[in-house]
Amino acid sequence: MLALAYFFQRTKVGLSLRAVADDHQAAISIGVSIRTVWIIVWSVAGVVCLVTGTVWGAKLGVQPALNLVALKAMPVIVLGGLTSIPGAIVGGLIIGASEKLFEVYFGSIIGGATESWVPYIVAIAFLLVRPAGLFGTQDLRRI
Repeated sequence: MLALAYFFQRTKVGLSLRAVADDHQAAISIGVSIRTVWIIVWSVAGVVCLVTGTVWGAKLGVQPALNLVALKAMPVIVLGGLTSIPGAIVGGLIIGASEKLFEVYFGSIIGGATESWVPYIVAIAFLLVRPAGLFGTQDLRRI
């Protein structure tokens, strides 16, 4: 995660990627090649997915229930903000802690198996309070 954060904030390629994400036309006007940026984006995404899939597959085995692990990424991203890598880290810590704390303190009262649905309840509650996430920015536009 630190390497990705450094890559996107300090390198020329990372800044080009962020420029294209913000405004395609402005990036083109300063000489950024959109084709090159798309190749880099899909390559980095593929490498990250490859590493993640390999680690989780080795840990949990390759089985249909592996999709539950992937679906837990959504509440993490919602909490952290869709545009923030540090937000994803903090969101992951909050979701992980809330899962375990809820299971320990309320699992026996409810009947257990709360770890599969508590992250979504936390995400929905958080969306009601702060829709952009912890580190996300609200993009308000007038029409």
